[in-house]
Amino acid sequence: MTMRARNRMIIITVAFVVLLLPLIPLLMWSFATFWRWPAIVPAFDGGYWPRLFSDTRILPALRNSLALSALVTFLSIALGFFAAKNLGTRNFRGKRLIEFSLLIPTFVPQIAIVFGMQTVFMKLLLYSNFPGLVAAHLVFYLPYTTLLLAAVFENYDTALEDQARTLGIGRLKTMLFITLPAVRSGVIVTAVFCFIGTWSVYLLTNVIGDPHFKTLPVVIFPLVSVGNNSYSMVSVAIILYILPILIILMAASKALADSRLGARKGAI
Repeated sequence: MTMRARNRMIIITVAFVVLLLPLIPLLMWSFATFWRWPAIVPAFDGGYWPRLFSDTRILPALRNSLALSALVTFLSIALGFFAAKNLGTRNFRGKRLIEFSLLIPTFVPQIAIVFGMQTVFMKLLLYSNFPGLVAAHLVFYLPYTTLLLAAVFENYDTALEDQARTLGIGRLKTMLFITLPAVRSGVIVTAVFCFIGTWSVYLLTNVIGDPHFKTLPVVIFPLVSVGNNSYSMVSVAIILYILPILIILMAASKALADSRLGARKGAI
């Protein structure tokens, strides 16, 4: 093993330990009802896991969070793709002003925007329903996604599309077989960031969404805040909150690795 590979392995191991070490007590608590001093480890009795499937809050909230985050991520990528392409591949007057305006939702405190949106969405009949909640998430994450994709397209060579059109290839096939493969890695990374962002939203969902549509952050926050909830139940909820993020990150890492491997084989 070379020195560079050894150093990389050490860094990965240290990062793995630092990230997962705090999760060990959380995992232990999820399988235990009591953990009292001076016991080093709790008495494992299954904790809250056996009661999870009869809980009417956590699992429905998990499904709602997955559906909402996946839909917002897909719409953000789909709606922002061509705008990002034009921002990244073209130079025109007012380009910097457009990019700056896309950053405005990140400059202003979210609480100010959310309560302003509440009044507007009421007039548009988008308040307290699922379409309005999706639209509210897009207000924040569509500009964010567009800017990230625009940075990806700055390194994209549009000459590939020009050559395809001269050969008689249509716009749809050009996008599917030339444009998307060329920016695949950037799209994957952008989708991951967008998913994680929408996954963790609490205030926006709580204010704009339907009171009966609970996402996992909306459920977890009261569980953590109220002291009469068991540690085991809170631990299970937090694990279910973290788990999809870890799965998404691992899947994205594999997809990026496969993309790099395919690019190397293509180059050979």
